[in-house]
Amino acid sequence: MVADYQFGYNVGLKLFPNETVIEVSRRTGRPRYILLNGKLLATLRSNDGMLALTLEGGERLAEIIEWPRFRVVVHESYIDKVLKMKIVKVNWVKEVDELLYPNEEVLICTSDKKVIGVGKTQVSGQTIISSRRGTAVKVRDVKKQIE
Repeated sequence: MVADYQFGYNVGLKLFPNETVIEVSRRTGRPRYILLNGKLLATLRSNDGMLALTLEGGERLAEIIEWPRFRVVVHESYIDKVLKMKIVKVNWVKEVDELLYPNEEVLICTSDKKVIGVGKTQVSGQTIISSRRGTAVKVRDVKKQIE
């Protein structure tokens, strides 16, 4: 399963239980959307075959994997900018998973471990730590408001 390859062993069945529905593209006939109870959890990217999570999928993943794997924690003072601009700059990052590679799916979180968005890393986790300028994550989906 793609989720096991992308996020780690045994994540796939927990992230996408048996009730999950996979919609097939009408044009190509390939799997495209992964839904659970009518909510979109992820899309299969056609260019590389990997999963692009939605916010709902990211929240499910956060419950499954250990902290801080696949997470980027943003300083509290920059959360509004992340929600508005849909990017995370390296100097806005408070904590990051050092094992991240470029173009990996990540969960954007607050200090109190709440998922506020999902996106794709632009550089590695170690580069995020060592850099002072640049974009760390391109954000795809964010919460409308933080509770």
